[in-house]
Amino acid sequence: MSQKTNPNTYRIGINKNWMSRWTAKDGKSIAKMSVEDKKIRLYILKNFHDALIDKVEIERLTSMNSFDKEKKPEITIFVRCVNVSYINDEQKKNETILFVNKLIGKEYKVNIIAIEFLNQYWSARIIARKIADDIENRIPFRVAQKNVIQQAMKSKILGIRTKLSGRLNGVDMARSEGYSEGLIPLSTIRCDLDYALEEALTVKGIIGVKVWLNRGQILDKGLDKQNYPTAKPSMEKKGGKQHE
Repeated sequence: MSQKTNPNTYRIGINKNWMSRWTAKDGKSIAKMSVEDKKIRLYILKNFHDALIDKVEIERLTSMNSFDKEKKPEITIFVRCVNVSYINDEQKKNETILFVNKLIGKEYKVNIIAIEFLNQYWSARIIARKIADDIENRIPFRVAQKNVIQQAMKSKILGIRTKLSGRLNGVDMARSEGYSEGLIPLSTIRCDLDYALEEALTVKGIIGVKVWLNRGQILDKGLDKQNYPTAKPSMEKKGGKQHE
């Protein structure tokens, strides 16, 4: 399954919500708005790198408000991150709003809402980005993987799997290498499986970093019911998990 389907896409509509939520009038609008959402996400992930962002969700009220000309169309950006203070910085927030207005039109009202993510080792994207940053800082790729796997398992993760692809150690031929610990049930839909893909830019080329996380099973019905820890873990006692 991991070679055929994105684990996040496989669970959309079951226990994961859509990253972009809006309604378009026609096919041209769908393509245009999809490209805009991608540019907005890349801009936020690049400019708020230190915030340790897990995911960026975008909601638009466009077609629903088209019949009400007096009401201003809105776009709401939900940023789930560890360091909320970076997102709430007024200067960076205003720069982001100006970028969004320039990209999609100044008639939109832009809202940026930061949602705190308590444990960075419960996010596949944050772990993948950490491995990629370590590789870019010339840390051995095996050491980078083993360090995050060790920290993730201490955070009560049920399973983690990593995979690196590219010219590892600068060899001439590209290859793949990874590690796995715990359970990673890819085909179990009720499993809260998180997946992310990041890239490490090195002198010898790009190295792809893939991470799978098993955060337990979800038995409640409804979207966006992922498991998250209740508190930041300490060296003596780790936080549990709850349904959000």
